[in-house]
Amino acid sequence: MKLSLTAAVLIAGTALVAVAQNKTATFEGKTAPSFKLKITDGTTATNASLKGKVVLLDFWATWCGPCKKASPTMQNLHKTYSAKGLKVIGVSVMEEEKGKAGVVKYKTDHKYTYPFAYEGDDLAKSLNVSSIPQFVLIDKKGKIVKTWEGYSESIMGDITAKVKAEIAK
Repeated sequence: MKLSLTAAVLIAGTALVAVAQNKTATFEGKTAPSFKLKITDGTTATNASLKGKVVLLDFWATWCGPCKKASPTMQNLHKTYSAKGLKVIGVSVMEEEKGKAGVVKYKTDHKYTYPFAYEGDDLAKSLNVSSIPQFVLIDKKGKIVKTWEGYSESIMGDITAKVKAEIAK
């Protein structure tokens, strides 16, 4: 019995630590900070250009294994909901080699069709993104609905459910 109680306390404590580390969660319910992202196709994405759309920002890096595991979910969300008002943007951050070449290569090699931004470190900093992958869901009015840190199948499932709910609004 003592072992079970100790295990439960340790698991609960670990969960609390994981939640406490997501500094981006403090932005939930608030208007997203002003941003201007350079997209690999030569366009830019801003708060104004995305108003009226549900936006899912995926902060990632070309060297990050868990980030790469999330990309197929981002692609699936893009394919399923972009015509219904979702804009998924893979925001490259924390790269040693600046510029768009590595991001374009990753996108091309994997045949992803959703937009990728490069040099997104300023936006990441304004949202307190300190580890990746990290995801930020913004509603049609520009408010941050929810944030997630890390990769797991349950996180991907929760993101999918939240996107679906926001699109339905």
